[in-house]
Amino acid sequence: MVEDLASRGTQLILLVKDTADIFTVDYIDDLRQRHDNQLIYAEQCDLSDLYSVRQFATKFIDNSPPRRLDMVVCCAGLMAPPYTPRTTTKDGVEAHLGVNYLAHFHLLNLLSPLIRVQPPDRDVRVIMATCSSYVLGDLDLSDLQFLRRKYPSSSPWRCYGAAKMAVMIFGIELQRRMVGYKRPDGEKTNVKVYNVDPGMARTPGARRWLTLGSLWGLALYLVMWPFWWLVLKSGDAAAQSFLAAAMSRDYGGDGDGGKLIKECKVQEYSALSNHPPPSNDLPLTSRRYRKPEIADPEVGKQLWEVTEKLIEGLEKESAKKRALAKKSSGSAEEVVDETEQDKELKEKLRKRAVEQTRKKKLLDELIKEEEARGAMLDLPPRVVPKPPTPPPAPGPVVPDTPARNTRSRSKTPAVVARQEGASPIRGPETLEMATKRRTRKA
Repeated sequence: MVEDLASRGTQLILLVKDTADIFTVDYIDDLRQRHDNQLIYAEQCDLSDLYSVRQFATKFIDNSPPRRLDMVVCCAGLMAPPYTPRTTTKDGVEAHLGVNYLAHFHLLNLLSPLIRVQPPDRDVRVIMATCSSYVLGDLDLSDLQFLRRKYPSSSPWRCYGAAKMAVMIFGIELQRRMVGYKRPDGEKTNVKVYNVDPGMARTPGARRWLTLGSLWGLALYLVMWPFWWLVLKSGDAAAQSFLAAAMSRDYGGDGDGGKLIKECKVQEYSALSNHPPPSNDLPLTSRRYRKPEIADPEVGKQLWEVTEKLIEGLEKESAKKRALAKKSSGSAEEVVDETEQDKELKEKLRKRAVEQTRKKKLLDELIKEEEARGAMLDLPPRVVPKPPTPPPAPGPVVPDTPARNTRSRSKTPAVVARQEGASPIRGPETLEMATKRRTRKA
């Protein structure tokens, strides 16, 4: 199907587990070169991990500018060989139910707002891959994962058929909800959902189931290859029903969705079925399936509610596990960061010490070169400053006395002469001299 759409110049987005896988990269490059179509891309979306599905859907819806969406083809799936142990997805769900049904339900449920708002003149189609083994399925809404009933390792087609039956019920219920949606502009929602049965084909999944996943089974398969070549379709032949549902005008326009397409035409009730034919009172959609409960609106509503609750619980558990893992990895990263910081600091200190040693060595070499040059020119020796002399040691402390720090209290000659009435310059004055002085004044 990818080859045919790529040859028509269709813009394709393939959902893969790992976009960096070398085989995926080579496959995309080969498609682009062979069909001269550069509008082929691969984006990561692991159907065994509901968180991965949510990441892709959120990224696709939040893209700016908004992406155009004309068709969604849900054709991925797995079928375990008999006598193999029970396997689970990353969320702990039984693998048949998780990959074949829950992942597709989660993806389309998240993309449904984008599907509904596509222009009314755009023919949007959703294609769900199913299989005739749904008639062998044992679907119990109260035990979707075969926990109470135990996993039937000898007959895993019961799980596989139940998952395919759930996909078909979901597709019809999705068609009902698309028809019942009222657009804000009052236009009709032009979305068609189809269940497509490609038939038995020589695909890797069918080969793994027929060989029981063993080497001796593969050897037997190769021995019986002519028989399988006659009985089983090729991959290109099986893809024709998908291409008819995707591009035929018979399934677009004002026609009804929710149909089962096989061998490129809508399938009515098969007379070869062991089940009794449905009553003519049932809607036409119900008469197109071997199990009338597939088109029962009440069953579809119940399955939708049960699935939503299951996915909600699984996502909560997954979020708790991621939070704990992030917390533990964050503490480990902090310890690693501290160790790395210590190493970086020690390395910086070591480099700084090495740089200082190098500079000191270079300075010593320059000084030696200058001294050697001065000796050759017969210059005076370099004056080396003397080291500073230490200050003298302090002597004994002399007590403060009035004789050193104050005026002397001993009597000087002037004080004595003043007290005795004599001039300090002329010396002491006698009585006779004083009498003569007074007589002259008179």
